[in-house]
Amino acid sequence: MAAALLAACAVGCATEQPFVWVQSLPAPDPSQPVIAPRDTLLVVVKNQTAMSGAFAVGDDGDYLQPTLGAVHVAGKTTGQIAGELRGRLGDLVVNPEVTVAVDKAAPIRVSVVGEVKTPGSYELTRDQGIVRALAAAGWLTDFADRDRIFVLRAGQAGPRIRFRTLDLTAAENHASRFRLHDGDTVVVE
Repeated sequence: MAAALLAACAVGCATEQPFVWVQSLPAPDPSQPVIAPRDTLLVVVKNQTAMSGAFAVGDDGDYLQPTLGAVHVAGKTTGQIAGELRGRLGDLVVNPEVTVAVDKAAPIRVSVVGEVKTPGSYELTRDQGIVRALAAAGWLTDFADRDRIFVLRAGQAGPRIRFRTLDLTAAENHASRFRLHDGDTVVVE
């Protein structure tokens, strides 16, 4: 019985889930904010007050644009949305001039689990990184492996994203510029 338990542990411990180092991911572009559900957009169509205003993005990633109906915006930049609206409004308005801005960014919810002092779910302002999530969870316990911090992306079946604490606290490191998304889970082993 003891031999079977040892063999099961050895097999379980020998397999490691796939991961990618954060340094191998493309760097985020902070100048192009990406729209997310629950954001509020400010859409201005020049000389068309009935088509302009502040619009809430629903949980499905759409908002209702007067005369056009539902417009899917989640995951797109404000520039992409303005271009799409110009194209769709071209049949209704001569040479439409459209600007789109984020009026209010919705907070994100992330879970922090594993070797942290207070595991749980935390609401953070948009564009926060792992350090902020770890701080909300009371930081690492004495038993945490400081070289084995992972992010699991919500809705993505891809590999985990791996971090080292030293990289997270470095001033100009790719890991310190990494931004969490709504629904991410931070795992500290």
